[in-house]
Amino acid sequence: MDTPTFLKAFLGLFAMMNPIGNAGIFISMTGGLPASYVLRASIKVTIYVMIILVGAAFGGTAILDAFGISLPAFQLAGGLIVLGIGFKMLGGGENASHHTDAGKSTLDDVAGKEREVDGSLMVPLAMPILGGPGSITTVVTAAAAVPTMSGRIGAAAGAAALTLVLGICFALTSVLGRFITPNVQQIVLRFMGLILIAIAADMMLTGFEQSFGEGTKKIMPALVDEVEDSMKQDAATPAEGVGTR
Repeated sequence: MDTPTFLKAFLGLFAMMNPIGNAGIFISMTGGLPASYVLRASIKVTIYVMIILVGAAFGGTAILDAFGISLPAFQLAGGLIVLGIGFKMLGGGENASHHTDAGKSTLDDVAGKEREVDGSLMVPLAMPILGGPGSITTVVTAAAAVPTMSGRIGAAAGAAALTLVLGICFALTSVLGRFITPNVQQIVLRFMGLILIAIAADMMLTGFEQSFGEGTKKIMPALVDEVEDSMKQDAATPAEGVGTR
């Protein structure tokens, strides 16, 4: 497992998925339901999101190849998506997809409300709120940056670890609900937005650098090859006067 890839995926997803902030959404959905159901629901969401992100870690690059999309282009596009989300979070505004009416049920019957919430666990909670385009982009980019099985395993492990943290936060919402006030959510939201903007900048700069390098290689292959050969020869030639008499 590639440790830097693991950390990149874990930290990037931590900022993107915001376990503490999204716990507030989970509380709004499951408020008033038994603790046993809240635990089952948190396990279901964890499984759903883990399948989405781990699948993206192992199959994301294959999908890019199938559509003929280069990694630098995907990094630039993904960076723009993450940048937009980050600016919105930094401004204190939540993603529009982060709103659901599941927690506003008027049903008095507990079983009926549980069925209603069950229908919202996969869509929209697991997808697109948690395992949406931004999260998938983060995982695919982390995995593709190290195009080996070790890199894919590192990205998948980072996604799985963060998803487990998310599940634990959801399972403990009865405790966290006492501390997650609107002011705390805004502070966390803005800080994570700043982190996302930094991650987006790194993704876009890396994509631009790789794209520019590949473009230069295609436009001036002979010149680039000549410069590379010259650098190799200079590195292989011993310094004058060293080892000779």
